Amino acid sequence: MSIGKVILGAALLAGMTTSALAADRARATLSCKALPSPEFAYDCTVDLANARTGAPLEGATIILGADMPSMPMVHNVPPFEFKPGDKPGRYQTHIQLDMYGPWAIKLRIAGPLRAEVVAVYQFGPEGSEARKRGGAGGKSEPQPAAKPGQLRH
Repeated sequence: MSIGKVILGAALLAGMTTSALAADRARATLSCKALPSPEFAYDCTVDLANARTGAPLEGATIILGADMPSMPMVHNVPPFEFKPGDKPGRYQTHIQLDMYGPWAIKLRIAGPLRAEVVAVYQFGPEGSEARKRGGAGGKSEPQPAAKPGQLRH
């Protein structure tokens, strides 16, 4: 067997492994319920799964960042880290916002799969609801974050 065939075989095997891993993405579903006190405090849950297989993802690190699209960088909301919850793939944290209204939520996910998910949620006295992209009302799935160098409007 020639060295060229060995290198070609290794390259094909590496390419198959890379493409199989690239097909796996994380799917994150966020829900937040208002806490009775203090005002603008929420108990948030993320259900994290492999988007292709639906299998819950354990052992992830999830950081939530929040900013108001109508007032970028005006609010100084610190990042919040999720902790493992009561079942596989579930993570929980408490967050404190500055006011009711639409908030751009960024979830940075590291661990078995890496992802960054950005979506706008309407926060109010009862909790949160995902907002439809480009319009008012309705629910939508969180959209993946822009790639480096790509702008989102």
